[in-house]
Amino acid sequence: MLKPHGISCGKNMIIKECEEEAGIPRSISSSVLPVGVVSYMDIDDYRYKRDVLFCYDLKLPEGFVPHNQVRAISNFKLISATHIANVIRRAEFFKPNCSLVIIDFLFRHGFFIITWIPCDNLRQIIAQKSGP
Repeated sequence: MLKPHGISCGKNMIIKECEEEAGIPRSISSSVLPVGVVSYMDIDDYRYKRDVLFCYDLKLPEGFVPHNQVRAISNFKLISATHIANVIRRAEFFKPNCSLVIIDFLFRHGFFIITWIPCDNLRQIIAQKSGP
């Protein structure tokens, strides 16, 4: 398996990130589930930038509040799934790559209902992504 220099791969990495970024203890983060990837291309000045975001689901206990452990994160907010779609649609509250991960989550958990898909290939991709 290839990995970027300085970045560990696997479940231990995400458990470490949960603790470092949000103060989530190992007793909670050990139940994290890898759910897929989101790949995208962006324009950075005059060049294309390709990136892949690894996605995980982690169900937090009722009442758990993450705590900022590093200065890179200003704060955490609890926003309902139904409200988050409107936030993404109407504002630039999140960085674009974060919005992609949130949209992926909303699709996988059935918050978006697709009534019309213009392309058979896209229909197959969505069916594979969302499961039975």
